[in-house]
Amino acid sequence: MNCPVCNKKLKTITYQNQEIDICLKCGGIWFDKGELIKVVNNLLSKNEVDIQTVKETYRNKIISPDKVKQLIRKCPRCNVDMQLYNYSYDSNIILDKCPNCNGIWTDEGEMQAVAKYIRGNPTMDSYAKSLAGELTKYQKGRSNKWKITAVIISLFYLVIIPFFKGSEGFFKILLFLILPLGCIFFGEGLGSTTGIRFRTTFFAPVITKPTPGFFVVFIGWVLLLLPVWFGILSVIGVFN
Repeated sequence: MNCPVCNKKLKTITYQNQEIDICLKCGGIWFDKGELIKVVNNLLSKNEVDIQTVKETYRNKIISPDKVKQLIRKCPRCNVDMQLYNYSYDSNIILDKCPNCNGIWTDEGEMQAVAKYIRGNPTMDSYAKSLAGELTKYQKGRSNKWKITAVIISLFYLVIIPFFKGSEGFFKILLFLILPLGCIFFGEGLGSTTGIRFRTTFFAPVITKPTPGFFVVFIGWVLLLLPVWFGILSVIGVFN
């Protein structure tokens, strides 16, 4: 096979217990399908890869392969046009890949860059995981506070309504609370549910797409607060 960059004959060598084809002139390497990750894993297992810098770990902008100005290269094995792609979608390491045999061409230094990207920055990764854990705890805590608030409002309804509507009003408000509390407590689960048919007098629409969980929770709060709004409007009507 010939180098897709300088057209020199590639030399087959054994590197990290894996046969690869390298250009001795430009330093590019051809990897058949699956060979790149094997070589990279060998490098990582032997701890022969530098860690990423903080700047490399947290890239501000992802490079689109379409924006890279480079001549189209031919696959050294199939002789078809290779396609540029951003390794792992966000590494900003732009490699050439054959759409036919799935082989990968790396320019000099790109294979090491892939290994460095996979290793990442262990210290910063641990900080990020810790921060994500704290954020999750905070979100759960805040969610629980809102759920407790919803329960308190519901209990307030169950205590107040019987004074005005008697036992019949108690059972009506009890049935009414099932839907808003269900939305507030199980918003994510209800939002991901599809295939449910709502039967009405004239038609029976079907839920065909998931609904964002936060929107289901929002609808639950709107329903839960409806009696409050009706009460306020009633008071305003009395005074007018």
